[in-house]
Amino acid sequence: MAVLLHISCAILADGMGGHAAGEVASNMAIELMTAILQQTAGVPAAARLETAIQAAHAGIYEKSTSSLRFQGMGTTAVVTCIERNRLTFAHVGDSRLYRWRKGQLEQLTHDHSLQQEFIDKGLCTPEEAPSKVGRNILTRALGLDGPLEVDVGSTDIQDKDRYLLCSDGLHEMASDEEIATWLGRGFDAETTCEALVDLANTHGGRDNITVVLIDIP
Repeated sequence: MAVLLHISCAILADGMGGHAAGEVASNMAIELMTAILQQTAGVPAAARLETAIQAAHAGIYEKSTSSLRFQGMGTTAVVTCIERNRLTFAHVGDSRLYRWRKGQLEQLTHDHSLQQEFIDKGLCTPEEAPSKVGRNILTRALGLDGPLEVDVGSTDIQDKDRYLLCSDGLHEMASDEEIATWLGRGFDAETTCEALVDLANTHGGRDNITVVLIDIP
């Protein structure tokens, strides 16, 4: 993850393809996206975020074809940028962006995963998805062969909003209600992030747990 205060951007990436290769992919994504975001100040936020993700996608794919040990590696990504009282976001995969506002938690991103496709088609409920679909397979990720479709959106910003970027290591282990409870307790961002990681770990914490919390004063 990276929080780029000087350009009001945040990045979260969660790698896949084995521990070592997944870490390479997520680190590359953060480095490449950071470089693009720093180079494109003044470009409209939506185009800026998509350009950053596409550049990371191309770079990771090129690396994955250079060696057998990197073959098949990839990563999710969720990126945010704040400009003129709006937060623009772009994402690929099942890392999420949530907004906590006036006691209500809303998921702003839509997972790119096989479980989510089953839910969208009415084949199962969110509660049934893990047992019905099995292991959650991504339907989009940076670094895989072929063109990449990036979802981009935006929201107005209000005082006291909290924006949570998180990997599936959190949202697969903790319910939205539990996440909302911690966001509503009013602790500072660092304390809240530590509490959310601890929460996921107490529920079994099977995966890397990465969280970024953006507080609006």
